[in-house]
Amino acid sequence: MAPTAGPPLSLRPFPVADRQPRNLAEFIARVNARPGGFRSLTEDKLREQIKAEESPDHDAEQEDVDMSDIADDEDAPASKDPNIARMEVLKNVEMASNTAMLTLDTLSLLLSKQNPTQASVTLSQQLRDMVGIGTLGADRLDEPSVDEAKEKAQEEVAIGWTLMEINKTRNAAEAASSFLEREVDTESRYWEEVMAVKKAGWSMCRVPQERHTLGVRFGFSEAAPEFKSNGLAPMRRSDDGSIELDLGRLGGVSEGLVVTYEKDGKLVGRSVPWRRSPDDPSLESRVLEARNTIFSQELWHELTREARTLAAYDVRLQGSRLTCKIEESSKISIELLPLEACPPPDDALPENGTTEMMLLSLHLLLSYAHRYNELLRTRPIPPHVSRARGQQTYTLLRPIIARMKSILSIRACTEYVGGLVGALQKAGLPSSFTLRTPQLSAVEPGASGPNQQSGAQTLVRNMLQPLEFTVEVVILGGTSFTIRGRTFLFPFTATYYHVLLPPSSPLQAMAAPFADGYSELRTLSEYIHTAVARALATDYLAKLAASSTDVEWALDIVGTTIQDVVGNHSGLHLGVRDVDARPTVVLTSVAAGERSSNASQKAWTWAKDGSGSESRTLQDVADELSGTVTA
Repeated sequence: MAPTAGPPLSLRPFPVADRQPRNLAEFIARVNARPGGFRSLTEDKLREQIKAEESPDHDAEQEDVDMSDIADDEDAPASKDPNIARMEVLKNVEMASNTAMLTLDTLSLLLSKQNPTQASVTLSQQLRDMVGIGTLGADRLDEPSVDEAKEKAQEEVAIGWTLMEINKTRNAAEAASSFLEREVDTESRYWEEVMAVKKAGWSMCRVPQERHTLGVRFGFSEAAPEFKSNGLAPMRRSDDGSIELDLGRLGGVSEGLVVTYEKDGKLVGRSVPWRRSPDDPSLESRVLEARNTIFSQELWHELTREARTLAAYDVRLQGSRLTCKIEESSKISIELLPLEACPPPDDALPENGTTEMMLLSLHLLLSYAHRYNELLRTRPIPPHVSRARGQQTYTLLRPIIARMKSILSIRACTEYVGGLVGALQKAGLPSSFTLRTPQLSAVEPGASGPNQQSGAQTLVRNMLQPLEFTVEVVILGGTSFTIRGRTFLFPFTATYYHVLLPPSSPLQAMAAPFADGYSELRTLSEYIHTAVARALATDYLAKLAASSTDVEWALDIVGTTIQDVVGNHSGLHLGVRDVDARPTVVLTSVAAGERSSNASQKAWTWAKDGSGSESRTLQDVADELSGTVTA
C-alpha cells in the first residue's frame, strides 16, 4: 500500500524534564502533593531523613538502582524508524475502513430483500453489479414455544389498552367538540358586533403594534397631533365573546363639556352632554361615546389655548373651569367633567336653550376647523408656498363672544332708539323706527368641483362674517337717518355704529355724522341727541316763520335754541337728555334778557314711560310760549 500524501506522523516521545524542582513554588507544590503536606513535616522526620541519606546503606541502594537503570538502558533495543511506524498506523486505519465498508455492504444486501429502495442508498455499486439486489436473506430457525394462556392474557391486555385508548380518544373528542362549540358561539357573537359597528359606518383596521388585533377608528384625521393617535381603540374579545374596547389612551373615563350660564349669581341655564343609557351595552353606543369623549377633550384643549388670547374680553381659566364674563351681572362657565360627575339635566332653567346653542356652536366650529385643515391639505397650492403652517389657534370662543356682543348691542341700541322714539311720540311727533337684521339662509347645494367647500361649510363661514343690523329712525316727516351696527371678530371683537343719512336729508347741513363711526353707544347717543334737537328746532322755526307774526325768530349758534332777534320775547330751547337712563325730550323757556339765569327758566319734558311727562304736545307748549298760533 503506497503511503498517502500528507504531513509525516511523528512518533518521537515527549522529552522528560529534570526531576529536581526548578523553583521554590514547584518545590512547595510537590510537598503539598505528598500525603500530609507541610503539616506532617517535622524536625525529627527531617533529621531521620538526613541521617538515612548520609548512611552507607542508602548510598549502596542508590548505586544499585542507578546501575540497574544503566543496565536496562544498555539492554533496551534501538528505537523504530518513524516512517515504518507511520506506515503501520496508516495500514491499521485502512483495514478498519475496509471492515466497516464490508459490514455496511452486508447489512445493505440483507435489507435489500425487505426494503430495496432504502437499502440501495447504502449498497455499493460493485456489490450490486456482482450479486444483485435481494440475493441475501435471513430467517429464524427455531420458533418460540406457544402458551395459549399467556397468549390469551396478552390479547386481553391488548384489548384493555385499546378500549382505554378509545375511551380517552372519545373523551378528548367530546372535550374538543364542546370547546369548538363554545369557540363558535363566542366568535359568532364577536363578529356580529364587529359587523354591526361596520354597518353603522365606523372604520375598521388593524392595530399598528398588534397586527393580529382588530381596531375601530373613531377619531378625526385632522385633529391636533395630541389627539390624532388616540382615535383608535383595539376591539378585544372577552371570555363570553363580547367586545371590550381598549380605551386606555383616553384615560379610561368618558368625559363631556358642561356649559353653565349664571346671572346675578344664580344659575339660569345649563347644558348637559349626551350619555348612553346604562341599559344600552351595544358596541355602537360605546364607540359613539368614545368619539364624543375624544372630541370633547380636543375641544377643551383648543379652548384653553384660545383663552390665552382673550384675556381682554374677561376670559379666565380658573383651575379646571373656563369663565367668560358677558355683562356685569352674567357670565358663562365651561368645564370638562366625567360623565358620571355631570349634574342631571334641569328643564326648569329658563336659559337652557342658550347654553345648548353655545355648546353646539363650539362643536360646529371645531368641525369646521377640521374641514378647513383638510381643504388646505388637499387643495393644490403654488410650489413656493409651504404647507407646513404649524398648529394654529382655532377661533372657537371668539365668534360666540362676538355673537353675544352683537345681541347685546342690538338690544341696547333698540332700547335706546325705542325710548327716544317713544318720547318723540309722547311729544306729538310722527316718529318711528324699524329694526332690520340679516337672516342666514340655507345654502343651496350646487355642483361644486373638487377641493371646494360644501354647503354646510359655506354656511358656517358666512356665520363667521361681521354681524350687521340696521335701525331706520324717522324723526319728522322729512327727516330720518339710519344706524348701521357691525360687530367685527378681528383684529379685535367690538361693535361699531355708523349713521347713514339720505342724500337730501337736512341733517347733512345741520348735524353731519362722524364718517369713521362710533365705537360706543354713548357717543352715538350724544350725536343723536344733538341731531334730534337741531331737527326739532329747525322744524319749529320754519313753522314760526310761516305764521302771521311780526316777531323775527332765529336760531342761536348751537342750533337748538329759538330766540327773538329783538329780544322782547322769551326764547325756546329744545334738547334731548338722559333722565334716569331714559331719553327725554326737554323744552325749556328762557325769559327775555335773562337767558343766563336758571331761576327764570321753565322746562317741560316728554318721556316714553314717565310719570312726570307733559300731557300736552310739544307743539302746543311751544305755541303758548311763543305767543303765536302756527298753521
